[in-house]
Amino acid sequence: MPELKARLERRVVRSGAILVWMAALALCAGTIVLSQAPLTQNRATLLAHQREAVNLVKQAAAARDVHGALTQAASRLDALASESPAGEASPIPQTLRDDLRAAARKLASMDGAQPFDASSVLALLERVRVALDGEVALGLTFQGSYSQTQAQEPAYGGHASAMGPPPDAPSPTNDDGTPSPVSFEAAAQLPVRTYCGGPTKDHVLESGGNGVALVDYDGDGLLDIYLVTAAELSPARERIPHRNALFRNLGEWKFEDVSAPAGVDVAAWGNGVCAGDVDADGRIDLYVTNWGQNFLFRNRGDGTFEEIAARAGVAASGWSTGCTFFDADADGDLDLYVARYVQTTWDDVVRARKMLVWRNGPRIMVGPAGLPGEADLFFENTGGGRFGEAADRHGLSDPARSYGFGVVSTDYDGDGFVDLFVANDSNPNFLYHNLRNGRFESVGLAAGVAVNEDARAQAGMGVDAGDYDGDSRVDFVLTAFAHDRNTLYHNVDGRQFEDSTAAAGLAAPTFARMGWGTAFFDADLDGRLDLFFANGHIFPDVDAFPQLGETYRQKNQLMINTGTGFRDVSARAGGGLDVARVGRGLAAGDLDNDGDLDLIVSNVDDIPTVLENRQASGHHWIAVRVTSPSLPNRLAIGARVTIEAGGAAQVREIRSGGSYLSQSDLRAYFGLGTAAGPVSVDVRMPGGARWRWDGLAVDRIHSLELATAARVHAPRFDATSDAARITAAGARR
Repeated sequence: MPELKARLERRVVRSGAILVWMAALALCAGTIVLSQAPLTQNRATLLAHQREAVNLVKQAAAARDVHGALTQAASRLDALASESPAGEASPIPQTLRDDLRAAARKLASMDGAQPFDASSVLALLERVRVALDGEVALGLTFQGSYSQTQAQEPAYGGHASAMGPPPDAPSPTNDDGTPSPVSFEAAAQLPVRTYCGGPTKDHVLESGGNGVALVDYDGDGLLDIYLVTAAELSPARERIPHRNALFRNLGEWKFEDVSAPAGVDVAAWGNGVCAGDVDADGRIDLYVTNWGQNFLFRNRGDGTFEEIAARAGVAASGWSTGCTFFDADADGDLDLYVARYVQTTWDDVVRARKMLVWRNGPRIMVGPAGLPGEADLFFENTGGGRFGEAADRHGLSDPARSYGFGVVSTDYDGDGFVDLFVANDSNPNFLYHNLRNGRFESVGLAAGVAVNEDARAQAGMGVDAGDYDGDSRVDFVLTAFAHDRNTLYHNVDGRQFEDSTAAAGLAAPTFARMGWGTAFFDADLDGRLDLFFANGHIFPDVDAFPQLGETYRQKNQLMINTGTGFRDVSARAGGGLDVARVGRGLAAGDLDNDGDLDLIVSNVDDIPTVLENRQASGHHWIAVRVTSPSLPNRLAIGARVTIEAGGAAQVREIRSGGSYLSQSDLRAYFGLGTAAGPVSVDVRMPGGARWRWDGLAVDRIHSLELATAARVHAPRFDATSDAARITAAGARR
């Protein structure tokens, strides 16, 4: 009863928060206007002058009728500085009106030939808006945001951001100083950098960075590394192409660059990557998202790939980000979901200027808010290696054109059908519930994952799903912007989620950093899922303002699951976590087949970080590689793997995509703690078909083959191999 009472109280609090959020939506729609100051006729007139001045200054900055726009802007500034009608005091302070007159004289004297820096004038006009209409709607002081924060104002750009403590207040952590049970060390240095635009990051396209994939493309049992890169921009904004890279794992932490002979060394503006099997040949194919047309690399099986995106119907266009192959309709083949971000052109990128100010510090890029979004895409597998775009028909349309980033396909309600969670930047997240008939319903707000417990849409970057509390229900983790916190959504009953970030100890340690890639994984093999966050800022100039307490290059974080929450052990988890870079994509996988999961992080304009897991807990483990030769989905993507060992059950899913624009190991790994076996394994495919194996040995990687035969073959262990393999046709239930 006390637990039920507490849950109901939390639900009431959330309901109130949602009402606040709905009120904010109404403000944006213009149906309600709440502000700290009464909107008199004079104040309304001055606000209209302020908005017109902002638009004219922006026109001048964009070099559209520069002289005319400057002249008109000067006139609006003069109007703002003028005395109010008799008997009514001006709401604009005298000092601010003096500044307006000075700015008006400067604009009026310009003929459009000399360079025009709009940032100072826009900052002045923002001060005017604050004087006229208060700091922010609903009387809230918005700390750690952009210049434009008024809910009823037009969007001028910037990511969603938190209402947090003052900049000079240190962020507490839950680091209690106890030793870390696991250590990560830099194990290999790949001789290639991944790029994303120029050093100053003037356009939002240059901020997103790239994903990374860990896949066994050649079937030798060792995970290989695929790195996606965008182009580099010179200080003169000239494009410098760079190529994606594939490194073959040779064993013993040695890697060979096979990018060119494999045929995947394309030079584009690459963003993300996910793995699948599009032609039912049992080999791993790669889908690469770009700004521009996407790539689908079909694995020929001889160490080479061919690019077939246009032929397959999935080339798309625009700015694609996260992606996932999944069996949406449980028909046995893989469909494809592709998130997209912002509409932009090459001219926009080349001519971009920093028009905003971050926390009264560095000048920063415009966007995404205020820029047109791109609708996400869904490609239905129509057979024969071909796909057709069918988002509307399947209930996966994106009419809001939200700014999509990370995507994870997961069966969050445990009904045997794969659902979708999409992390949106500065917009509510999407949760699509599979209706089991090939269609989906959008339930993000009703389920409690569209916004956080403050009813705020965050700057969602990366996302992962996993059962962190051992109740066999899949939970979500979302990474977010600096001066916000990453959010942990606890799955309450298979339908509803609650924001458990603070209760789990994640709010404080993730507040100051900017999170991107993330992964649930059992770092120390104790049977509980831990968390890793790849961090890095998007504003290169933030280092010049130490009073903000932020840095461009940031250290990554490891959060160990204590059973009651998470503990930040990053400072004592090895030299690999003591390196500060501009992290983005993250993938987890067992690169050396020793049973614990290693990590790779893609860094902006830098080499990737390759981290070897050197935990020495002595804990046991088991891993399974599942294949389904009787289905087109031969890699068993979407399979739900449940094990029973030592009296406890654990759940994993085999997924395409996830994290931040990245692909992790397609094998399912489980830490067993002190349980020495034997282990029972249950595999359920999308649609509900199930197979079971009993008596599997621990400390092995098992290959489990799904077949229709009703007999179970005895395990055959190869003593010469690190990975003991089983070929079994488990009893189908």
